[in-house]
Amino acid sequence: MYVRIMGKGSWGYNDEKGNVVIPLGKYKFLNPMDEKGMILAELRNKHGYIDIHENIIVPFYFDDIALFSEELACVKKDKKYGFVDRSGKIVIPIQFEEETDFQKTGLALVKKNNLYGFINQQGKEIIPIIYQNAKESIADSLVCLYKKGKWAFFDSFGKQKSDFIYDEIALTDIDIKGENKSTFWKNGLILVRKNNKKGYLNKELTEMIPFGKYSTAEIFNQNRIAIVSKNNKYGIINEFGKEIVKPEYDTIEHPEESYHKSEIFLAKKGKNLVLIDEYGKKIYDKIKGFSFDYCRLNKKIEKIYHVQDLNGKYGAIDTKGKLIIPVVYEEFEDFGSNYNAIVKYKGKFGLIDSNNKVTYPIENKAIYSDRRELDYYVIKNKDGKFGIIDKNLKPIFNFDFQDLSPCIYDQKNRFIAKQNDKYGVIDRAGRIIIPFEYSEMSNWVEYGPGENYHFVIKNNKRGLITKEGKTIIPPIYENLFYHNEKTIVLSKNNKYGVVNIQNKIIIPLIYDKIYADVHYFDPQKKEAEFYVLKNGKYSILNSKKEIIKTNVSKEEVENNFPLEFKKHT
Repeated sequence: MYVRIMGKGSWGYNDEKGNVVIPLGKYKFLNPMDEKGMILAELRNKHGYIDIHENIIVPFYFDDIALFSEELACVKKDKKYGFVDRSGKIVIPIQFEEETDFQKTGLALVKKNNLYGFINQQGKEIIPIIYQNAKESIADSLVCLYKKGKWAFFDSFGKQKSDFIYDEIALTDIDIKGENKSTFWKNGLILVRKNNKKGYLNKELTEMIPFGKYSTAEIFNQNRIAIVSKNNKYGIINEFGKEIVKPEYDTIEHPEESYHKSEIFLAKKGKNLVLIDEYGKKIYDKIKGFSFDYCRLNKKIEKIYHVQDLNGKYGAIDTKGKLIIPVVYEEFEDFGSNYNAIVKYKGKFGLIDSNNKVTYPIENKAIYSDRRELDYYVIKNKDGKFGIIDKNLKPIFNFDFQDLSPCIYDQKNRFIAKQNDKYGVIDRAGRIIIPFEYSEMSNWVEYGPGENYHFVIKNNKRGLITKEGKTIIPPIYENLFYHNEKTIVLSKNNKYGVVNIQNKIIIPLIYDKIYADVHYFDPQKKEAEFYVLKNGKYSILNSKKEIIKTNVSKEEVENNFPLEFKKHT
């Protein structure tokens, strides 16, 4: 057994004991070993195949090379493509204009002189390369060719199976043993368009659903059903043309589920939504919204649907439409594969399990959890005090706090807390990391100094501390405006200056007002520029305290800093 390893700009192989077999530093890329022990490799910008002992099987002669398909690999040389066998011999000359491969039909779709056709593994043209376009499926033996604005079907032996009469022929996808493959007919029927009307054919290309019967029609899914419409109403048919969902809905579509289209259907009729399963059976109706979720049912994680009724209340059903959570809640967050979900009922928050059993009393003012990585619940109880329980509903913090929120830089273990009207930071064990001495404390701000700092206010003065509580800028300033690590505008006793993130003075606190030039954020500009006001006169300084310009007009400052200027004046 061999293990592929990656280094800096190169690849190699070790054996199962960690001994080097193919060292790093030689090959720019090595593919996993295939079933015949061959390894696709890149060496000095050329591609070939080697074995685990670095014997060259396919020479490093090609600009690119593909994986073997039906014992042949497509190769590229000087912007043209051909095929080699496993001995490295060019068996089909390099002459084609696009990369291709052989399917189980024994054919490969090729392009030459901007025209298409199909060849066999001996390079013989089974379907002449004379057509303007072509389509092939992976899962079945049909192909189709295009000329003079029309499509026709051919079989894998090159026999023409239909006339050139179709404006469009649809391919669809099918899952075969975990692999996604394209097919014309294995999902049921072939969707085609002729004379601007859609119809369906079977695998023998017999017309099964007449052209024009439906004004719109979609491809069949893997359960052999398809969405159709007539008279602006939508329904679902099976492969025999039976309307298993009558065309009575305003729309029917596949909703988005985890960034792809779900197999189920969502139908709309007036203000009502209807859920229909992947086989065309109605799951639930008379709702105005729904979402996907997963919870633990019968000791297994199962898919469920949250539903919202026409009165805005929430509940949940299983995939068969059985009601598992009654539709009574004002808010209902996802289980997210966990045991409990946050709900709101009669204005109060609590937790329930998938049997609708209350697992934490529904009597609280608020409950928060990070559902992506559930570790605890932050709870604001009925008295307005904050505490935390873990995912097993055991206390982490008692309700001794006026406020609690997880620190953005360590959400599992550190929390900004408030006691006796003062903020500090505690860890999960309750140890005080930053003392309770601030009237305000930031968590993370988008344009702030990052995760390692907190802006703080103490005695109505502003400063900056680290997440360990070390003072960087002492809280002695009336104003603190953070531009970046090199530009922090401060004011004290109504005088303004500039420091950097280490609290080193850039501009002394002697000015009546300072505006930081927004052009400083232009990467082409090397020096910061500051508009400063002193004794009623404006000047421009750089970060070296050098005067760039004097007697700057009030109008120029107002034009450059309209919002700040308005506040200041």
